[in-house]
Amino acid sequence: MSSIPKPICIEPAFDDPEQVRALFERHAPYRTNAYYLPIRSGSSGLPWFRGTWASGGEPLVAGAETILHNQLFIEAARTLFGTSRLRPSLVVVNVNAPMPAGPTHVDIPTFHGATREQYPLGFLRAMGVSELFERWRVIQAGAVSWFYDGPGGNFEYWPEGRDGPMRTERPPFRNVAIMADNDRMYHRIGRVGAPDAKLPRMTAAAEIRPVGDGNGAIMENGETRATYPSAAIRLSLVWKADLETEANFESLTLDRVMSVMSIFIADLRQQGADFHVPADPFRQCLDGSSGPQLPWMVHPQRPRNEMRSELAKPYQ
Repeated sequence: MSSIPKPICIEPAFDDPEQVRALFERHAPYRTNAYYLPIRSGSSGLPWFRGTWASGGEPLVAGAETILHNQLFIEAARTLFGTSRLRPSLVVVNVNAPMPAGPTHVDIPTFHGATREQYPLGFLRAMGVSELFERWRVIQAGAVSWFYDGPGGNFEYWPEGRDGPMRTERPPFRNVAIMADNDRMYHRIGRVGAPDAKLPRMTAAAEIRPVGDGNGAIMENGETRATYPSAAIRLSLVWKADLETEANFESLTLDRVMSVMSIFIADLRQQGADFHVPADPFRQCLDGSSGPQLPWMVHPQRPRNEMRSELAKPYQ
């Protein structure tokens, strides 16, 4: 894996941060993170919600175009990665009510011919964790910005790898962002709210929505599970741009999903693992009936390194 550039700070992050913040309420409600990415068992009860405002380089909601083409982000990405050849591709938002620290992770990767628009997130995550598809990886510049002034709510990250020191960005956040390669740099959401904050009774089917007077409510099955003032809710925004390359790549395309599976299978056989090959793993990921059913994740017999071992554990 190639070296990862050191993050840089962007200040200011937006020409009009209040206009960006207003979009969060405008485009509510938001589904849980677990609804989109059912990976870690036991995490579906966390009040962590998300939405996608732009994907594949196209805005999906009104107002997202100004964020997608934010020149402050674009110039920072050009500086960090030393190239002008990049294409803004994604805007995702996170909404967090009081909760414990989130899991340490890297973001969902994208590959030449295998993107969020084509493959389920769980499938892409498995491809990234396995490290078997690095020659197809698309390097992405990623900005993260926050709207939160309450207790906790840190952004914690490891720019020198998991064995290096942790760095922390703390609220109050004043129109700032961090530009980095978050597909390869470990990071997490710190605890949001007071240490003794109680978690709501909820599942992956819950949503969060505004309910007037500046409050937000977690709703599920027509019931209000929790209500919070706006100051207690941490908002964050993730922007990504694909770095373009002149190299030619053999594309991993949708009609070749079994070619992707063949790479997983060959790796398992080389490890001497005992595994079962699902009849249609790609469709199982799309259906989300029982989460991603990739044999490498279900039976990680001999992971190559700490990252593969740690991220595979929820599937054992």
